[in-house]
Amino acid sequence: MNKANSSIAKHSLEEAADWLIRQQEAPLTNEEKAQLKQWQDASQENTHAWQLAQRLMGHVDRLPKDVAAAVLNRPEDEGRRIAIGKLALLLAAGPTLWGGYKAIEVQQWTADYRTAKGEFQKITLPDGSMVKLNTATAFDMTFNSRSRLLSLREGEIEIHTGQVDPQQFGPFLIQTQEGTLTALGKRLTVRQCDGFTQLAAIEGQVQVTPKLAQNNEVITIKSGHQAQMSNLALLSSQLISPATTAWLNQMLAAHDMPLKQFAEEVSRYRKGYLRVSPEIQNLLVSGAFPTSNTDTIINMLTHTYPIKAKHHLGGYWVTLEPT
Repeated sequence: MNKANSSIAKHSLEEAADWLIRQQEAPLTNEEKAQLKQWQDASQENTHAWQLAQRLMGHVDRLPKDVAAAVLNRPEDEGRRIAIGKLALLLAAGPTLWGGYKAIEVQQWTADYRTAKGEFQKITLPDGSMVKLNTATAFDMTFNSRSRLLSLREGEIEIHTGQVDPQQFGPFLIQTQEGTLTALGKRLTVRQCDGFTQLAAIEGQVQVTPKLAQNNEVITIKSGHQAQMSNLALLSSQLISPATTAWLNQMLAAHDMPLKQFAEEVSRYRKGYLRVSPEIQNLLVSGAFPTSNTDTIINMLTHTYPIKAKHHLGGYWVTLEPT
C-alpha cells in the first residue's frame, strides 16, 4: 500500500469494509447505492477508502488461495461468508500486508499448547502444575533441571504451581515479549497484551525482570497485587481487580469501560469481527458478561444500552450502532 492509503482513517476503512460486505451479500438497492455515493462524497478519506476496497476486490489473486476461491465462488455457504469476512478484515485493518493476516494463526498452531478463539482449556504439566488457557492462547514449554520455563506467545494463562523436588526441577519461569516472570508463590495469571505484559499474583509473590531494564533489575510483585510491565520497566502495580481474574470463571467484567475497549475484549472470544460506530465508542459499559456466548453479550448490550446490532454474513460481521 502507498502512503496515501496508510493515512486513511481507520473508521473510514471500517465503513468501507461494511459497504463491501453489503455489496457482496446482495445487489444494492437504488436507495443503498445513493447512500453509498453520499458516504463516499462525505469526505476524501471515505473516497480513498472505497477506492482501496475496490482495488482489494480487483486483486483477489493476491490473497491466499483458500480465501480467494471462496470469494469468487458465488454460492452462499459458510465458507464464502467467512472468506468475505476475512477479506473485509484485511481492509479494515488498514496498511498491513494482505498475506500477513494468518501470521498469528500460524504462530498459535505451532505452539506446544494452544487454544482457539472462544476455547477454554486446563492442562497438567510434567511437574504437576496446573495451567488454565484462556481464549486464543499459545505457549511453549521447556522443563529441565535448571528451570521450568513457559514461553507465552499470545493470550492469557493461570498457573497453579505444583510441589516439586528442587533437585529435579528448577524455578518456575514465564517468558513474555516484555521480560521474564518468576513464580515465588502458588498461583498467578499472565496475559500477553499488545506492547505490555499483565500479571496478577493471586497466591504468593512474583518477581519480574523487564527485558531491557538497566542492570537486569528484578521487581517483586506482592501477593494480592496485579501489575503491568513493559520491556523497560514496571508500568503499574495495584490490588487485583475483579476484571483481571473474571476470565477464570469464563466471565468478562467491566466497570465504566468505553464501548470500543469493551468490544475489543469481546472480540478476543468471538470468531468474526465486532465493530463499533464512532458515535458510541465512548459509551461506558458496566456489568458481568458470559464469554462462552458472545451473541448473548451483544444481546445484553442492545437490551441495556441505546445500541442496535447490524448483522452481516450470518453474524460473522457485526456493527454496533446508536439506536
